[in-house]
Amino acid sequence: MGDVLAHESELLGLVKEYLDFAEFEDTLKTFSKECKVKGKPLCKTVGGSLKKDSNSLMIQKDLVAAFDSGDQKLFFDLWEGHIPSSIRDTDSLAQKLEFYLHIHFAIYLLKYSGGRPDRQELDERISYFKTYLETKGASLSQTTEFLPFYALPFVPNPMVHPSFKELFQDSWTPELKLKLEKFLALIFKASNTPKLLTIYVSFEVSGDPWVL
Repeated sequence: MGDVLAHESELLGLVKEYLDFAEFEDTLKTFSKECKVKGKPLCKTVGGSLKKDSNSLMIQKDLVAAFDSGDQKLFFDLWEGHIPSSIRDTDSLAQKLEFYLHIHFAIYLLKYSGGRPDRQELDERISYFKTYLETKGASLSQTTEFLPFYALPFVPNPMVHPSFKELFQDSWTPELKLKLEKFLALIFKASNTPKLLTIYVSFEVSGDPWVL
């Protein structure tokens, strides 16, 4: 009997989480009230969507702030810590975005230091980008879109090189930032998907004959 009550509590919690996620506010109030009247406890380990939403928004803001300020270390610490490796390593959109993000940080000082970047810091950024190209970024070396950028670390003054002209246009960074924001919104929205919906989708994909 205890096991049944425990499962019922968890199931009710899943329903509550979904109603909250789908913004069925009136239904959620009625559901919660009726559970209380009937003495049906709601599982407290489910339904943390508000907390997850808050955390997700904070992470997104921190990533965008690091992008804006050119804080390369903080950005990629957050990126690798909160974007699942399964997405970073296999999703073509994520890989493409990450490539351009590395370019953004590599040339940040050239664009935003009034033409007088700190040489040591600039060299460190270029070296970091070069290491990325030789390791994780190597998989994109056969892609025509990215091929010219593999020469970037070896060009003395990328700002005047015709191959990199687009990188120094005023529109390039804002456009990249917009792509980053859209990507983060999509990723964190998926991570906040209620468990009940996740279970349903997994059964649909598996083709379980018992699922209507």
